Amino acid sequence: MHKTLLLLGLLRHGPMSGYDLHRIVRAYGELYTDLKKANVYYLLERLAADGFLAVRAEAGARGPRRERLIYSLTAAGQARFYDLLREVLRSFEPAHTGVDVAVVLLRSLPQDEAQSLLEGRRQAVAARRRQVAAEWGDETGGSVLEQIARDHLLSLIDAELAWVERALKRLGEQGWEDEPASHMLSC
Repeated sequence: MHKTLLLLGLLRHGPMSGYDLHRIVRAYGELYTDLKKANVYYLLERLAADGFLAVRAEAGARGPRRERLIYSLTAAGQARFYDLLREVLRSFEPAHTGVDVAVVLLRSLPQDEAQSLLEGRRQAVAARRRQVAAEWGDETGGSVLEQIARDHLLSLIDAELAWVERALKRLGEQGWEDEPASHMLSC
């Protein structure tokens, strides 16, 4: 849903090619990291098929077709943008990465290996935090809305880092050797 919102939002600034849209997405780095080039083109095709975008061919591009497709918002696309914007802002959907399932199944591994894997996750999250902070530089740069978006992403990363640290502490203090298997696995 947020990927569609992003593309529709970018197209509100005027007609663009898929390449132009992908270039903008890449320029924002971590903020739009889950929108890959293939996703951009797939979503553009779907949005056009659904009547949210108008498409016209423009001559002169490189590649086998020698043309590029230029996308622009239709009235239905503009309305869809506003609907999605309102829906995304007022709703909450937790991101499920699979780590919750993996934690419940940790007893399949020796405890020292499980702790080592969680420590590796802690290091990866901390490295990602440093990468995002370095990529954005001064947190006061950009518009107030860009600052709020950066703060949201960094807050999510910080929450993951805090959770991993709590999990490692709990496992270090309590372990699970004498604990019965989870009731979540006996359903």
